[in-house]
Amino acid sequence: MKRLILMLAIVLPMVLVSCSDDENGSQEEPTMKVDNLPEMGNVSLNYHPSEQTLTLSRNVENEGCEIYLKDDSYWITKLNLDGDKITFDVLENQDIETGHRFDTIVISYKGERKGTVCVTQARTPISPERLAWAVSDAMYRNKALCESGMSGLEITKAIYNLSKTTDGQDSYKNYPAFAYCIEMNHDPENNMEWHLPSMNEIKRCTNAQNYNGTPFEQHNYWWSATENSLNGNAFSIYSQSTASRGAENKGKEWWVMAFRNGELEE
Repeated sequence: MKRLILMLAIVLPMVLVSCSDDENGSQEEPTMKVDNLPEMGNVSLNYHPSEQTLTLSRNVENEGCEIYLKDDSYWITKLNLDGDKITFDVLENQDIETGHRFDTIVISYKGERKGTVCVTQARTPISPERLAWAVSDAMYRNKALCESGMSGLEITKAIYNLSKTTDGQDSYKNYPAFAYCIEMNHDPENNMEWHLPSMNEIKRCTNAQNYNGTPFEQHNYWWSATENSLNGNAFSIYSQSTASRGAENKGKEWWVMAFRNGELEE
């Protein structure tokens, strides 16, 4: 009898240990591998309020991913993840002092980043005050920098790159009309969307020189990026319907309308 009891004392713990191991094994969840998402481009918006939908490369919600705003910006609202779709609303950008604002949507799995989307929103394209083409310290205040046939984007890029091409002796900040447009871009070095329009671009956005009903009728003089010898070219609006081109001293202050990729975007 004592021998039987001894055997049970040895065997029973072994059985219990074996069952315990099986139970623990069945409760462990398999580790899920979640791959990083492909690199996604920025979402670049104008100042208007809008509803946005982004489509990801796969259904990350089923993988257990979550989303959040890196800087918790107030102007991005109703952020939601539904399968492979991210939706959110954007409030109107009423800030005229800063060229643009931005935040980053982060897609994460158990605290680890799997992808990001930068959302940037530019300010209004119309300057709140008159601006000079170039200030007195600008190297190209009294001489031409670009050829007259260049696009507004090309001239704006040339102005932006002055700190490089002049070894730091000049800066786009010495060209307020251009600076207003340049600073609306989140990444002007690699993606210059907003720019001061050329004379031809301003003319092209109208119908037979008719400015009535367009933003240009708000003011009478608008700078273009185009230069005319030592001066800058401006449009003079009169009778709210017709315009004439005028060569103006670059130090004069006129209104600015930023274009986006060569087009007027109200």
